[in-house]
Amino acid sequence: MAIWFPFSATIRQEQDFFVSICPEADIICKGNTIEEAIENLKKEVEKFLGEELSQGFSKIVFY
Repeated sequence: MAIWFPFSATIRQEQDFFVSICPEADIICKGNTIEEAIENLKKEVEKFLGEELSQGFSKIVFY
């Protein structure tokens, strides 16, 4: 059984770093590069969904 959690992400540049925002999960991360900001956001979304994963969901797929 697949269950989809549709989350959006916005990336914006601040002074000398990038901020990634997932409004649905109320998560904000930063990184020195766009890629780092995205990876940090993915990790935090995984933590956010950790409780659901431990209850039987098998994995998170990022698109």
